[in-house]
Parts: sequence; C-alpha cells; structure tokens
Amino acid sequence: MTAPQGAGALVPGRSCGSCTACCKVLEIKALDKPAGILCRHNTGRACGIYRERPEACAQWHCLWRRIAALPDALRPDRSGVVFGLERRPPGAGAPEGACIVGRALDSEQAFDRWEAVEAFAMFVREGSLPVWKAYECNATLMNPRP
Repeated sequence: MTAPQGAGALVPGRSCGSCTACCKVLEIKALDKPAGILCRHNTGRACGIYRERPEACAQWHCLWRRIAALPDALRPDRSGVVFGLERRPPGAGAPEGACIVGRALDSEQAFDRWEAVEAFAMFVREGSLPVWKAYECNATLMNPRP
C-alpha cells in the first residue's frame, strides 16, 4: 500500500498526538518499509526522523484527521483501525481505483468495535467509493459501487 493522499483540509483541533498507527500500516518505498511492519524510525510515540521524513509520510493523513464526522474514539491508536483513502484496493484481482480501506492494526476484533462498525456503515451509505475491510493478507469488499 502506498500513501496516495495529498495535502488537504484537516479537521481543526485534531492531531496525531501519540498515535503512530500509520508508521505500521503504510508502505513507504523511500524507506524500503513494507506495509504491516512498524517503521524502524518509530520511537513508540513519534517519528524519529519527523523533520526529514519522506514526502509520502508528510502528505498522508488518516481519514480520522480529515473527516469531522468520525468520532474521537476512532483515532487509530484508540480504535485499532486505520481508515485511509488508497489508490488501489487491497483485494487480489480488484481493478485499480480510489477506495476507502479500513485496516485493523493488531486484530480483526477491532472491526467489531462500535466506532469501526459505524464508520464502515457511514462510508458504505455515502457510496461514492468502494469500501474495503483489511487485516494482514485478508481483504473484504464491503460495497462494490464505484
């Protein structure tokens, strides 16, 4: 998974704080870091190379930072799920195109939390992009509509 999101409007007052979930879920080619593996520059509470971090890291923000309708409890380190806008779906054989992907950080049980259930339902109802649920090598398409 690459980090496709460019700079855009962020929800005022929301910050990453000590959340470093993106340091695990993102593939960062400039650092030779695969998706699903914690970045070697992660200090446990922040990025150890924040000022020199690659552009892919600097431009990417999870959807919790971008969508005010997502509750504070859905911050990835609190909910265990990172929602992001991606260029290609995580499912094998799926056609390339923008989609929303909710990735469980440590366990599929994170998808059962009310915050994640409501977020998936909101994205599916909105319906403008395919919505995927992913954990490790498993991915499920929640709605097929483009």
